Parts: sequence; C-alpha cells; structure tokens
Amino acid sequence: MKTSAFRLLALLLAALLCFSMVGCGGGETADNSEEAGSGDALDDLGGDIAFDGTVGTGSDGGTGTGTGAGTGAGAGTGAGTGAGAGTGTGGGTTFGGGVSAQSRADVFKNIPKKLKGTTVAFANWGDEGGDEYVKVGKEFTKQTGINVKWQHAVQLTYESDIAQQIAAGQGPDIIINNGWIPQVYSVAQPLPSIFNINDGFWDPRVTAATRFNGKNYFVNSYYSPWIIPPIVVYNKRIYDDNGLTSPVDYIAQNNWTWETFKQCMRDAKKIGYYGGVFEPYHMAETLGPVFFKYDPNTSQVKLVDDFSPIERALRYYAECRAEGLCGNYLIAQYPAGNIGMLTTDPYALKRNGFLKEMSASDYGVVRMPDSLDGKPCNYYSTPVRAYGLAKGAKNPEGAYYFMRYLLDVDNCNAVTNIFGNKEMQKFYCEEVVPNYQKKTLGCLQLISGPLALLNLNWDHSEELVEIRREPPEQIGVAFQGKMNIFRSAVEEANKRLASYK
Repeated sequence: MKTSAFRLLALLLAALLCFSMVGCGGGETADNSEEAGSGDALDDLGGDIAFDGTVGTGSDGGTGTGTGAGTGAGAGTGAGTGAGAGTGTGGGTTFGGGVSAQSRADVFKNIPKKLKGTTVAFANWGDEGGDEYVKVGKEFTKQTGINVKWQHAVQLTYESDIAQQIAAGQGPDIIINNGWIPQVYSVAQPLPSIFNINDGFWDPRVTAATRFNGKNYFVNSYYSPWIIPPIVVYNKRIYDDNGLTSPVDYIAQNNWTWETFKQCMRDAKKIGYYGGVFEPYHMAETLGPVFFKYDPNTSQVKLVDDFSPIERALRYYAECRAEGLCGNYLIAQYPAGNIGMLTTDPYALKRNGFLKEMSASDYGVVRMPDSLDGKPCNYYSTPVRAYGLAKGAKNPEGAYYFMRYLLDVDNCNAVTNIFGNKEMQKFYCEEVVPNYQKKTLGCLQLISGPLALLNLNWDHSEELVEIRREPPEQIGVAFQGKMNIFRSAVEEANKRLASYK
C-alpha cells in the first residue's frame, strides 16, 4: 500500500475542506442540484462534530410486526417514551409514534388550496439536498402543488450564511439544527401552532431538547431518515474474504466489545491493511455525558460533572494509535478498500452519503460495541438532528407540510432508493431508529472564533490535539490541564445565548 499517497491525499483534503463533519455534505449549487460530498473523520489532520450531554430519555415500548398500512405494536405514547418498530406488511413502517403509514399520508389530503403554487425554501449544505432527496421534493410538488427550492449554505458557516440571506430578503423557510447551540437561535423563530408536537408523528424529545427561552424551535419525526447516532462500518472484503473474525461474528458470539473492536483493527493490520478510522467522541457517546450540557429549562450551557467518558475514550484512542491501528486516515479514503473499521453515523448508509464511491455490498454495518473494561456501554447520548423555521420565513405553513413529507422515511423510499441497498435500509429501520428512540439526546455547542473547542472538531481542536498525541498514561493529566479552557468556553456559550433573548 502506498501510505505516502494516502498522507498526501489527506493533506490535500484537509486543506480543501478544513474540517470534516458528521452528517455533512460537500459544496453544491442551489436549487435542486446538490449532492452530498465527503465528510467525517480527519483524525489528526482535521476535525469532526462534538456534542454535549443529556436531555430526556425514552424507554423501550417493544417491537412488533405491523399489518395493513404499517401499524405495529411498538407504539410510543405521550412525550416520546416509546420505542420499538413494527414493519407493516401493507407498505409502511411504524416506529415509536405509533402512526400508521396510511394515517401519515392522510395529512396531505387536507392541505389548504391557498398553498398550491407557493414555494418552500430549504437551506441545507448538501445532505438533504442530495440528488435522491431532490427526487423526493419533486414528488412532493407533484402531489401537493407546493414547490421546493433547495437553498445552499455552507455547513461550517451555516448560521452566518442564513443571517446574510435573511438580511438580503432571501432567507429560507426551513433551517437545520445539527445540534448547534447556541448560535442557531440567532436565525431561528419559534414554531407556530400547526406543529402539534404530541401528535405521534413528531418526536417530542427532540423539541424538548432544543427548547429556548420557554419556546419550541425545532422538530424531527419518529420516522425521520435523518438521525445521526454513532454506528460501526467494517470492510466485508477484508474480513470475510480473508477468514477474519468480523463484528458480525463477535455479535453472534455475544462478544462485541471495544476490546474486540480493537482486535478487528489488529487483524486487518496483520494482513497488510490499515486498522481503522476511529474517533474518540463516537466511543465517548456510549460511555456517558461528554463535556457540555445544554439545559433547555434554563437555556444555558454547563460543564458535565464527570469527564471520565471522554478521558477514557481519548486513552483508548491513544492505545490504538500507539499500536499503529488508527490515526492519519480519512473517511474519504475508506472507499479505496484498504481500511478495516470505521466509526461514523448513518449518513454512511445513504446512496449519496460518506461512502457513495464504495459498493454498498463491500461493507457491513453494525451497532456500537456493547462494553468496555467489562462494563456495559449503553449510554448513547445521541446527537440531535432537527429542523425549524428561519426568522421571517415566508411560507411556514408550506414548510410544515414539506417537513412532514421529507421527514418520513417511507415517503423517501417510495420515491427512490435513499439507502445504499436493502441491507442498509433494514439496518436503519430495524436497528438504528428503534435504538435511537430509547436513548438520551444530546446537543452540540458550536461557537465560531477563538474558542475552537466549541467548533466542529473539539477532539481535533488546538486545545486537544496535543492530548490526542500523548501516550495513554499521560492522557488524564494532560486533559485536566485544559479545564480552564473548558470553563471559558461555557462562559462564552452562555454569553451568546443571553444575547439572543
């Protein structure tokens, strides 16, 4: 393998992209022509999304098989406490909200005639504006008469781009909250009453986790094709073709742990491949609250009480790096087929996602490992992906109906194949979504400017990159030496939040 070539590619991509992201797309043109680009981990050369701590939990409502139009026994009630998924034999999937596919479709029969011929503008950075979703938007227009404009913004400067569009009188209707708090509130407006958060379609946990100043700002649905909990990808060609024990094998043995994840990387390395693209924050998400919490009741950010999850994740990374198992590889390199393992998010499952240049049959996807050091890893403070209205939105009612349509995985799958293949679709619908509905939701704090800690790449930031390179036994001491920086970041975040009130 040409390691130097990989390094050159990494440096070039780092220079071009600056950072890589969870659930992000590349630079596209506006109005129905965007397609998502490369993203995720740049290891020591770039960055990735950080996220905080905890807001709200759910409990398992069970799983069931639906009948007819997709009703199922896995229904959730009230404020989103249910989970589980039922697969409807009549053409639909019922997740935690318990609303059948047919009932979800009925809402479009009552669209006011006044909305026909109007336009909904959706500001995105390429993910939701990818080619497959443009097809979904066209079908929405065909069914409702409401036009869709895919308005471009850059993820790294999303809020400032939206602010400029609003100031120029060209602001969008729909905006994305990728867990970015506080600055997203500078361009968002509270939701109108048409958004009934407890109607069984919307996931109330998302709205509760992103409340600001006592008002609801953002939603996502129980049925959304856009949620971003961590997952593991492995290269089938490396493991299956060479007779190596794969993550699926370990799961079958009831032995899927962070120790066996490391063994998977070792096995790949032994036969001449790279071990993996591993990000500490993905691991930390399974261990406990990380760094910061956003409290929607007080609309303030605070440090977590216990930093052991991130310290342990950083030490695990250092251990893997010391063995030459990870470091200096990009997710953009993964489609080349030379890397065994990858921690990422469900965007990797999409046709227009992180791994679109790789044959979907060449890689498999599994859940995150179940334990570390003999202790369960079942925390999963999952990052929030949510959608709301921009300040001064011209067509909030039309935006409501488009959000209802786009944020329903059954609508998307009925129009086009948004997933890489049926295996990816099944994994998303039967494992990712039901598990997500049982987990705690977390929000990311993102601040532009000198406090890079709160930028898109906290574990690659100037403040922490030197910690990443410490030997495992020095991680704890090095981490504690940065506490003043963390406290300053929280103070800055709360100043920003106060300025938006």
